[in-house]
Amino acid sequence: MGHRRLSGDAGAATTEAVIVAPLVLFTLLLIVQLGLYFHAINVASAAAQEGAHEASLRAAASADPDVAVQQGEQTAQDFVDQFAAELLSDVAVDGEVVGNDQSVRMTVSGDVSQTIVIPGIDLAISVNETALSPVERFRPAGDVPVAP
Repeated sequence: MGHRRLSGDAGAATTEAVIVAPLVLFTLLLIVQLGLYFHAINVASAAAQEGAHEASLRAAASADPDVAVQQGEQTAQDFVDQFAAELLSDVAVDGEVVGNDQSVRMTVSGDVSQTIVIPGIDLAISVNETALSPVERFRPAGDVPVAP
């Protein structure tokens, strides 16, 4: 049997494509943006962990914890620059020694680059990840650490 066509259906496929194509494209770009966001979270978290680990190692071997924190911040910044230079912008790395010099806290934050630009709407997406690393020190036998 042949396919019967109504006389009023001319151009219906083109009209449907004009309506559906932007929605499909927007959905695709939204999926890409979500992927970039989750990748940025992973990179910021890894950078914070690397920086906190480096600072805790340096703090254990150094008498000045501020110098160790600065070196940890530089390690975290280098990590972001190496693995997400174009993904994260306005990166801020902040480290501090907490708990009576028992731990180092490193925070990495930044703005995720955008794939979707809608005029008049700012879709600023930012990440903020924190890592905490203990400062390991060797103590003589019988020495009890001070609770924070």
